[in-house]
Amino acid sequence: MADSTMPPTIRRCVSMNNPVTPTPLVAPLLLDRYRPQSLIARGGSARVYLGKDTTLGRDVAIKVFNAGVDLDGYREEIELLARLSHHGVVSIVDAGIDDSSANDPRPFLVMELIRGRTLRAALAQHPLSSRQVSEMAFEVAEALDYVHAQGVVHRDVTPANIMLTDYGTPLSRPRARLTDFGIAVTSERAMGPTGLIEGTTAYLSPEQARNEPLTSATDIYSLGLVMLESFTGERSFATVGRNGAAVRVEGEPVIPKQIGRSWRALLRDMTRQEPFERPTALEAANAIRAALRQSTRSTGPIRLRSTQGLRPNH
Repeated sequence: MADSTMPPTIRRCVSMNNPVTPTPLVAPLLLDRYRPQSLIARGGSARVYLGKDTTLGRDVAIKVFNAGVDLDGYREEIELLARLSHHGVVSIVDAGIDDSSANDPRPFLVMELIRGRTLRAALAQHPLSSRQVSEMAFEVAEALDYVHAQGVVHRDVTPANIMLTDYGTPLSRPRARLTDFGIAVTSERAMGPTGLIEGTTAYLSPEQARNEPLTSATDIYSLGLVMLESFTGERSFATVGRNGAAVRVEGEPVIPKQIGRSWRALLRDMTRQEPFERPTALEAANAIRAALRQSTRSTGPIRLRSTQGLRPNH
């Protein structure tokens, strides 16, 4: 399964973020149990395969890291994921190192396979209704409340890292699951010395863009941008690269009046420039429920023209 063709990028591991056409492959049986069957996603530091647990006969996702991966970082991700157990977070099943190629050992994670589509895929079709936004955002905020309580900062809350799973029964509705903890860190490390800016440019918090120490508030800012995009169907900060990161510290996202007063107040709080001014994940979850009750736009999507741009700080 060795493959050294992936170019180096900003460190972002993958779950199902960058789907590819499934490609059958011949691969070794990992840990005498897990059989990679086809490539389903890839990113800067890993590839994800649809796999089969031959012991239990169930499908799994197998995340195989690229050549030259930092083994210390791999161990940190295992330890971090292993401590998380929540219905809103994708679970780790097993881990090991593929040493079928003696000169190129590849660490891997075996994870719960989430069937559904990403929020990114859903938004590519149409914006969401107020109720759909509130259901998705509440479940992500609930998951973040748990994650933050475990001393973990996700650092990459984006539509591509939120899976919507529909269980297909008359009483069910799509449920949001938070994925891809590839650049997540413990709260202690997030407050320590900084290095490269890591994350997805369009959803970086101002403190991420400034390459400053982080707190759990950075995830709240990113979730606020995700919610705003879910309403409008457009990214607040579409510019990529260094310019896209720099513009984050010069102004606030435009929050259209059509969204409604209660939602505007919540989104404004979640996207405050100063981290200490933002609500916690628990406070955000409670505010999301309150905003839905007060909203007069709980049915049908809100469709707007372009909302890209900045509002000056006051």
